[in-house]
Amino acid sequence: MLIPEALAWLDGIFPYLRNSCTIDQVRGYEGASTARYFATWATLLPKQFPFERRSSRPPLNPVNSVISFASTILSNEMTAFLHAHGLDPALGVLHQTENGRWSLALDLIEPFRPAFVEALTLDLFSHAILNHSDFSQRQGGIYLDESGRRKFFYHYEKRMERQFLSEALGHRTTLRQQLENQALLYKAQLPLSTHETFSPFLIN
Repeated sequence: MLIPEALAWLDGIFPYLRNSCTIDQVRGYEGASTARYFATWATLLPKQFPFERRSSRPPLNPVNSVISFASTILSNEMTAFLHAHGLDPALGVLHQTENGRWSLALDLIEPFRPAFVEALTLDLFSHAILNHSDFSQRQGGIYLDESGRRKFFYHYEKRMERQFLSEALGHRTTLRQQLENQALLYKAQLPLSTHETFSPFLIN
């Protein structure tokens, strides 16, 4: 699947999203878009790490393992920021509120996934930072072992603290700073007396 074709297909979804009347309709379009996105993204991976579809509970291959692990750590960071700013991370909008799930944190990290989770995963495999010896099989899934986690966290922190020039902000920032900023922006639009519009994070 060619990347330009996938991008054109994803662009074509926007009119349907704008005309959606229910959250379930939005979730349906999100599911279809996610499947198309990952099918295209998988073509960028080295052949020795095949990736056919997302599997998370449990992750069934090394690529899924890293995506799930990165998503969990990112969600934990967002949860901490939400708590720090007096927000309940369990009260989601697109992700349904369920016991034991930080649904709002999952909502707010969505814009960061391509720029951080999938980009980091692609780097770790494309540059042979992670290899098959960094994973072990347990409880029916494939997981990073101790050596793999050490490599992961080293590169996680490098990417999270790397400065970049934000065109939207007009100054240099980091992904971690923008992660906290998402919590602040979301909080700012909550009072019904304000007319603030929540703008999700966009990478340049």
